[in-house]
Amino acid sequence: MNNFSKFHFKGVGENEEIIKVIHRNWFYLLQQFLMLFVLAVCFFVAIIFVPIFFPDFFGSQSKEFMLFLENFFMLSIWLYGFMIWIDYYFDVWIITTHRIVNIEQQGMFSRRVGEMEYSKMQDITVEVSGFLPTIINYGDVRIQTAGKEEEFIFRTISDPYNIKNIIFNMQKRESSTETEKLGEMIREKMDA
Repeated sequence: MNNFSKFHFKGVGENEEIIKVIHRNWFYLLQQFLMLFVLAVCFFVAIIFVPIFFPDFFGSQSKEFMLFLENFFMLSIWLYGFMIWIDYYFDVWIITTHRIVNIEQQGMFSRRVGEMEYSKMQDITVEVSGFLPTIINYGDVRIQTAGKEEEFIFRTISDPYNIKNIIFNMQKRESSTETEKLGEMIREKMDA
């Protein structure tokens, strides 16, 4: 039984099996939320120290305006955090027995879905650059294609070398299957 039998998506073929479902590495999410946390801390420090240095600006007349700004900023931080989570959770790459499906969430209400067959692949490259990506083992996998889309990029995924090997093995398996089918067609034509 396949580990990914509970996963399915629109357009999956009858004989098509899901080999791997890939999300971004957890460290990507941590980096994004760390930036958000630093921004929130700076905001709270400003709320504490700005009235001390500018007491005239924070008189009774501008209290409602400052309350509005504080609430607006907190709502903005919350929405930005939600957008980070949506981008992390809904960016998915699916490796199947026949193709690769790339689902990228772009904002709240936009999604881009692309797919590539193994026969159209020309080159698979792994990019792991930096100390932390090397230690944590995450990076990008770039696939050059022969189709209208120039490049498929799996961004900040865990264990990129293993993913490259899985894709490469699926491509070899697909090409050997197509070669066998071509050989059978040629034999049938020669026998006829």
